[in-house]
Amino acid sequence: MARKVRPRREGTVVVLEHRSHVLADNALGDPHERKLAVWLPPQYDRSAGRRLRRFPVLFDLVGFTGSGLSHLNWRPFSENVGERAARLIHERRMGPVILVFPDCFTALGGNQYVNSSALGRYADYLTRELVPFVDREFRTLASREQRGCFGKSSGGYGALIHGMKYARYWGVIASHSGDAGFDFVYRADWPNTLAELAKYRKRPLRAGRYRLPPLDRLDQGFDDGRGRRFLDSVWSRPKLSSAETHVIMNPIRSTSSADTGGIS
Repeated sequence: MARKVRPRREGTVVVLEHRSHVLADNALGDPHERKLAVWLPPQYDRSAGRRLRRFPVLFDLVGFTGSGLSHLNWRPFSENVGERAARLIHERRMGPVILVFPDCFTALGGNQYVNSSALGRYADYLTRELVPFVDREFRTLASREQRGCFGKSSGGYGALIHGMKYARYWGVIASHSGDAGFDFVYRADWPNTLAELAKYRKRPLRAGRYRLPPLDRLDQGFDDGRGRRFLDSVWSRPKLSSAETHVIMNPIRSTSSADTGGIS
C-alpha cells in the first residue's frame, strides 16, 4: 500500500491506495484500485492524556461527474472542504472530525452510491470495504453513532439511500439538493436525451410505420447501435457538452431507482 502525505497548516491530507474486491470485474471495466483521500484535523496528532485521541468520521459523497479528491483542490476566493472544516473547527462551530473522500467515479461519469448491476456495487464498496478500512488505518471512533455521510446532488441521493438502507453503518446523514422524485423530475428530459441520441442513428427515419424490436429484446436492454456509437464518441473526447452529460445522467438515475427498489 503506497501512502502519500501532504501536510497542511490546517490539517493533513493523506492519500491511500485501496484495492477493492467488490468493484473487481464490474460491467464497465472501471479500475478496482482507487485512491482514497482522508483529511485529518490539526488535533489528530496531539495526545489527550496518556491515550491518543480518537475522532468521529464523515464520508463526503460527491455529485455526478465529480471525484472525492476534487473536494480537496485549491479553490479561488473560496475554501475546499478540508479548509472549511479547519476554519469551522477553529471557530468552535464544529468539533474535530476525520473527513473521507471516496473515489466512486465511473466511465459514465459517476453513480448514485447504490449496488448497480450496470455500474458496480458502490454501496458495498463504501460500507463493507471503505468503512472498516478507514477504521483500521486511522484512529476513528468506530461505531455508527460516530460515523456519518453527506453529499450533494447524486451524493445527496446516496446519503439518503444509505440512511434508509444501510443505517447500521451511519448514525447521521446530510443531503444537499439530493436527487429525488426521478419519475417526475427527469421524465421531461428524456425527449432531449432521445434527440441527442438520434444524431448517432445509422440511417435516418423515414415517414411510415416503424417496426419495434421484440419485447423480450427491449427488456434485455436492446440497443440499435445509437447507444454504443454515442459512448464511443464521448469516450474519445476530453470534454462533454451539457446535452451529452444529461444523456449519460438520465439512464444512471433510472437504473439506480430500479436497483434501490423504486426508492427515489
